[in-house]
Amino acid sequence: MSFLSNSIAALKSIRTRLGRRPAVRRCEEARVLACRGEPVAYRLKRSAARRTLALQVQSGARVVVNAPLHASVSEVERFMTQHLPWLRERLQRPVAAVWTPGMSLPWQGGELSLDWQVSYPLPAQRDALALRLGGPWATVPTRVLAWYRVEALSLFAARLAFHATRMGVPVPVMRLSNARTRWGSLSAHGRMGLNWRLILLPDDLIDYVICHELAHLRQHNHSPAFWREVEALYPDYRAARVRLKQLGAAAMGF
Repeated sequence: MSFLSNSIAALKSIRTRLGRRPAVRRCEEARVLACRGEPVAYRLKRSAARRTLALQVQSGARVVVNAPLHASVSEVERFMTQHLPWLRERLQRPVAAVWTPGMSLPWQGGELSLDWQVSYPLPAQRDALALRLGGPWATVPTRVLAWYRVEALSLFAARLAFHATRMGVPVPVMRLSNARTRWGSLSAHGRMGLNWRLILLPDDLIDYVICHELAHLRQHNHSPAFWREVEALYPDYRAARVRLKQLGAAAMGF
């Protein structure tokens, strides 16, 4: 083999070696952080290429921690604990509904199946198991949400009148709200706003929110005196507050 051939072969060998990147060592495991109440499941991804810790909440409320290869679990979970308020807030963000024929629609703590056929009558009609409607699919989400609002206005008005009578106060003027973070409100003039999404939750939680807002007619704060007013109207309010937090995030997605 000539000197030139040997040189070319050697150069190719050098290029081949230089082109090979060393494999980055990685490992991954599923873990659970037990801290301050409910446990948080997360995926721990370690990599020799990382130098810092990073916390993510991906789609589907999937928590991922990216860490250096030799980071200890205690170090990782100390980092998560330091960022727990941010993490809780991200996990509680509402998830937008994906509209498809046959989907499950939340309804007063249960579910209805969305039974759509273009040939069905246009107005939405509910039976024990389904909400049935026809017309163009493109307008179905808008029409279903409008149906929810009509149902909410009727039910909330009846429950508000019932509880106001129990309390011995005039029935406040009521409106539906579309808030993304609040279930109810009471203006300085005594007008009550109730989030239409309450219709997605069980009846007892609707009653709790109404009683909560009625209590503000007498106490415009959240003092111990206010909670005594709530308790007089709704004795099991503590359990209701917990359940509202547990069920509310999904309802806010609509």
